[in-house]
Amino acid sequence: MAKDYIVLFRGSSIEAGRILFDLEEIDIRGVLRDQQTSAARSGFAIPATADEAQVLVHCVEHEKAKSIL
Repeated sequence: MAKDYIVLFRGSSIEAGRILFDLEEIDIRGVLRDQQTSAARSGFAIPATADEAQVLVHCVEHEKAKSIL
């Protein structure tokens, strides 16, 4: 599954949320990978300043998804 997805955006979680919203508007389902949330669920602590999130899209929809950036 991981090979089928491409990183569309890397940046703040607020911007990533907006991009996910815009993707839904053009019928693309994006995946949010949030480093801070993942670490907390695993029991690890990371600094609060590490506000990096990634938005991934399926490789088939990548070209269409780039139009919203």
